[in-house]
Formats: sequence, C-alpha cells, structure tokens
Amino acid sequence: MTQRFLASTLLAASTALIATTTASAQDTGGWEFDGVPSWSDPVNGNSFTFRGRVYLDYGDIEFETGGLSTSYADSEIRTARLGVTGSFSGIDYVAEFDWINEAIAANDVYLTFDLDGFDLKLGHMKTPNSLDEQTSSRYITYMERGLGTDLFGLDRRVGATLVRSGSNYSLSAGVFGGRPGDLSDSLELDDSSAIAARATRTFTHGEATVHLGASVRHLDYGNVGTRVRVRPQTHITDRVVTADFRPGRPLGEAETSFFWGLEAAVINGPFHAEAEWMDMSLDGPAGDPDFNTQYASMGWFLTGESRSYSAGSGKFGRTRPGTTVSEGGPGAWEIAVRYDRADLDSVAAGELTNWTLGVNWYLEDHVRIMANLVDGSLSVPGAADTDVSGAQLRLQWDF
Repeated sequence: MTQRFLASTLLAASTALIATTTASAQDTGGWEFDGVPSWSDPVNGNSFTFRGRVYLDYGDIEFETGGLSTSYADSEIRTARLGVTGSFSGIDYVAEFDWINEAIAANDVYLTFDLDGFDLKLGHMKTPNSLDEQTSSRYITYMERGLGTDLFGLDRRVGATLVRSGSNYSLSAGVFGGRPGDLSDSLELDDSSAIAARATRTFTHGEATVHLGASVRHLDYGNVGTRVRVRPQTHITDRVVTADFRPGRPLGEAETSFFWGLEAAVINGPFHAEAEWMDMSLDGPAGDPDFNTQYASMGWFLTGESRSYSAGSGKFGRTRPGTTVSEGGPGAWEIAVRYDRADLDSVAAGELTNWTLGVNWYLEDHVRIMANLVDGSLSVPGAADTDVSGAQLRLQWDF
C-alpha cells in the first residue's frame, strides 16, 4: 500500500509538472506550479490543486524505570497523504486520504458553501478546538503536537461546521457524528457524537501580533467508552500514560466528556511563542475525574523569517525561507523549546512532564528537516518514576 501511494504521488507530481510546462508554453491551460501543481479557470472560477505530504521519521528513545532501561530505535513513514482541493461552481472542496499500514483513512474530506458572511463546511473535518490542533502538521514547530491534543482525543469527525471570520477574528461551531474506520473495509461510523466551538481574536501591539482564543467540546462516547492516553512526545514508543474508561474496566465507563481550552500566541519578527491550557472532565466513572494539560513554547528564526499566521482563521501557516537552498541561500533555520505537562492524578495515572528542543531547517518552501531532542518524566503514585530521553529526525515533503 505504501509503495502504491509513493508511486501515485510521483506520478501525480510528474504529470502536473509536464502539464505545467505545456500550459506555460501554450499559455492556454491555466496551469501553475509554485511547489504545488494547480489549475484554474479565471472565467468560471473552477480550480483544483494536487496536494499531499510524506513524513519520514527516525527515533532513538530510551525509557528508564527503577534502573531498568528499554530502548526504541526505529524508522517509519509517519504520514503518507494524497488528495486534491479546489472549487467547482462556487463550492470549495477538499479530499485527502492517508495510505498507511495497508489501510485507507479519511482526513479532510469536506465541501465549503458560502452563505453570505458565513461558511458552511459539510463532511469529515477536525472539531474546532486548540490552536495546536488547528494548525496543520506541515506548519507545527515540533514533530509532535502538545500532549493535550492526543490525550483528549482532538480529532476529525463527520459533521457540519459554521464559520464566520474577519480581518482579526474567527468564530466556528459544529455538530458532529462518529468517525469512520478503514475506508477499504467499511464506510460505517462509530456511534459517538460531539458538539464543539472555538473563538479567536487577534491584536497588534507595536510590531507584535497577539493571538487569543478559547474552545469547548462536549463528546458523547456512545456505548464504547474511551481511553485517556498519550505518548511522551515520540511516536515510535509505547504510550506511557493510560487510563481506561471502556465498559467493564475497573475505573468505570465514560459516557460523556466536556473539554475546554485556552490559547495564546505572539509573533514579533523572528520570535514566536504560544501556550495552551486544556482541561477535560468525564461523566460516568466514579468521582467524575478531571484531567488537565499545559504547554508553553517559544522559537526564533536565526535567518530572520517570521512565522506565518492567519488572523482570519486563528492558526499558523506556511513559513517560507527568505532564500531557499535551490536559490543558493541557507534556507530558513529555526530553534525552539517547549515544556509540556499532563496531569492524570485524579485517577492515580500520574503526571507526565516533557521538554522538547527543536531545530528546523526549511530548505525549500515545501521541504523541511526537523530534529527534536526530548526529555521527560512520568511520576505515578506508588511506583518508580520513568525517565524518557532521546532524539528524533524527520524529513518532510509536502506539495
């Protein structure tokens, strides 16, 4: 499956490049290529753009508990995604699919309708929660998002989202059903459901751009419950924090949850910083347990670029190098550091803290090499602490 995906990706890119060259020569085709092959018709507004991404990861991580060590050293194709986006008859569309582990998984697959001041999205999409989650993985600073996005299961679902935005704000709210599984097996959704909303506001203070936001989500798990679990900022390892709230488990079955989060960010020239506080409470298990996570991050572009940000959507975008390697320049170099904390002490599952040091080299507009050093500690009442440390690398190409 992965081989077929890579072959399809190369074929699509090659075809687009050939078409681009031909169209440029004849000046009739409407093709363009800016790292991304695309076509548009200026008369009727119809368009489409090939899109995709491939992340190749390597990690060498060590766990140490009570003097005993467990090592993880492995590589993986973390993401292999292919899709299209564009507009037809005034309706915008996105269709992206992951091709990993011999399975086909839907990512963003939705239509957007313009309702005179509002956008209505119908399909499979993210619930509107968290700055870190809303920012595409192509543009996040580290190889892994903050602990809360995974711990609290911020995800994509089939539903409808209404969006209103302006030059300095965004408002979004949606109603969602379940999630599909492997599309090569079935189109059936699970029986969970959710409602969610997010609001952001952008301010300027001197030369700085300041982002503030908040979001909420109410999630009904149906009859399957949930697990609250997370890895220590590295994907190749086992999860180190797990609390099981599925039917028949000792902690009790989770029926619903309520999530809320606060977010803030600032961009000032080459400097950027962001932070989030997330909290989720469960209804069903004894005592209605409550969990919270926080992260704070700051970064600096050594080569002078500024992190891209959209006030109309309240999320970060693509940062382009001032001078790419292909143009004879150094590309863009960024250093960053983040502190993460996840607290599950309400069910004696412990507290996880993580430091991540990141170095990013943006060779081209669509090519990036990421290096992360992680250092963390899990403290569980009545058990020996677990220390986590190691290094990770990623080669990222998107189009």
